[in-house]
Amino acid sequence: MSMHYKLFTASDDTDFGKKAADVLIDLLQKYSSRTPKVILPTGNTPLPLYAELRKRGAAALPRMEYFQLDEYLGLAADHPRLFLNEMKANLLGPLGIPLRSAFSSATKNNSGQLDAVGSKFSFFGHPDIAVIGIGPNGHVGFNEPNTKFDEGPHVVRLSRETIQANSKDWDVAKFGEFPETAITLGIKDLKQAQHTILLVRGEAKACILAKAFHGDVTEKVPASYLQQQRNVTIVADRAALSAFPS
Repeated sequence: MSMHYKLFTASDDTDFGKKAADVLIDLLQKYSSRTPKVILPTGNTPLPLYAELRKRGAAALPRMEYFQLDEYLGLAADHPRLFLNEMKANLLGPLGIPLRSAFSSATKNNSGQLDAVGSKFSFFGHPDIAVIGIGPNGHVGFNEPNTKFDEGPHVVRLSRETIQANSKDWDVAKFGEFPETAITLGIKDLKQAQHTILLVRGEAKACILAKAFHGDVTEKVPASYLQQQRNVTIVADRAALSAFPS
């Protein structure tokens, strides 16, 4: 399969943040006639990007509207590890980015929650830019292996691999038990983005990154859908690219 993607290699975390910020800002500047709609990830991978954006300040960041990618279920609205609260602290609050949609976490009505997220996403419209990461098992958002490529917003029981990867710095005594379920936009939703920026850091992601772009397009590796997307940019450090064909 002939693929077209841009690849930026970062030498360290600071360089990663600068390169990712340059890519995102360059894309945002293309939308001069309206405010672009952007999906942004959480977790450790994008932290250098958010640190760089805070450093540059609100004046350096073109207008954008944020739509939430995923969220843990079952956590209280004020829980410090709720993705929305982390995003407010790391980016949305400091830079004054409007929040178009947030997912409710503490819900007992998953079907009602899904209807609400689906309605919000339909109202939001097709995203212009999707910034995503990749999990060690190839998940994007919380689209775990074998998620259908035509799946929309859905509730997911997190895989053992995802729980292990995400709970490394989760203090049970401080935060309570790690959540086993989450809600996420589906790959069908991510496919609608005009531009996709994939952020990858660390040797633990090297094999799955190579597999996602140079293996089969398969629901067993959710991120492999990117082979069929136009306008994909990869920002990765050297460790993450250690298994990537040159």
